[in-house]
Amino acid sequence: MLLLTKTPSAESGLENYYERQAREGMVHSSMMCGERFELADNYNEDWASPAITWAAGGKEQYLFSNSDTITVRSAGALIIAREARYAYAASNENFRSNMITFPRWVVEAAKHDALDPIKRNDTTLATALFLPDDTTQSRMNTIASRCAHGFDDESWYMEQIALLYSELIDHQDMRIASRDKINATKKSTRAELARRVERAHHYMLEAFHNTHLDINELSKAACLSPYHLIRVFKAVTGQTPMRRLAAIRMEAALRLLQYTAMKTAKVANAVGYSDRTAFFKAFKSHYGCAPSAIDRIN
Repeated sequence: MLLLTKTPSAESGLENYYERQAREGMVHSSMMCGERFELADNYNEDWASPAITWAAGGKEQYLFSNSDTITVRSAGALIIAREARYAYAASNENFRSNMITFPRWVVEAAKHDALDPIKRNDTTLATALFLPDDTTQSRMNTIASRCAHGFDDESWYMEQIALLYSELIDHQDMRIASRDKINATKKSTRAELARRVERAHHYMLEAFHNTHLDINELSKAACLSPYHLIRVFKAVTGQTPMRRLAAIRMEAALRLLQYTAMKTAKVANAVGYSDRTAFFKAFKSHYGCAPSAIDRIN
């Protein structure tokens, strides 16, 4: 296991350093503020590994070499594909950033999954901004927290990293399979409608803090009418768009309450609620407790 605590110096031998990272993986959990990284000119594919990153407070922007820009805020997580190249910019405020880069042994082992060789035709994680389920998010948080505090049980780390990678592949498989839930005759039509649902979901994860975000704006992002977005989104995700947006806002609120010093009123505004009372009711309904009952995590 390799825990990155600072950028290696040129004297340390970058080739050896990044070769180790690709082989052993990296867990990074620290405070960020205004960092900037440009695309590297000397990109070496042998150093690349898939990763997952998430944040609490602030925002992170990833500009990929294909010109796509993805913003990571305090909800969901961004999977970064192995071959992806990107520039990075952190907002100018203190916030916690987390990243897990998967070791090569996990990626290679998943290609030869004897438990289900038919299902595992494609074990390559694709770049995607998505909402992990509670089990996966808890595993991510635990790995990041323990490694940040110097936890060095190698067997535990190997188990958790392998389970996390498998869960992310399963989530990806389910997102692809969900296309078949769309009521359309042509496969190409189902794929296109699913892509538009993903676009709406992606937009929610980037813009949930906007208090004016509504079904009309989501429909524009998806290039669908409100009626068709509601119908197709429900078929694919099992939730209406606004129900999913509420869940995203609650996850963001929980992270901010756990990992920042924000007051409840500011948290409410940061996740898209202009009315503190409405936020309090929504939070209690979702989590079964008041925001003030959430313990801060260092």
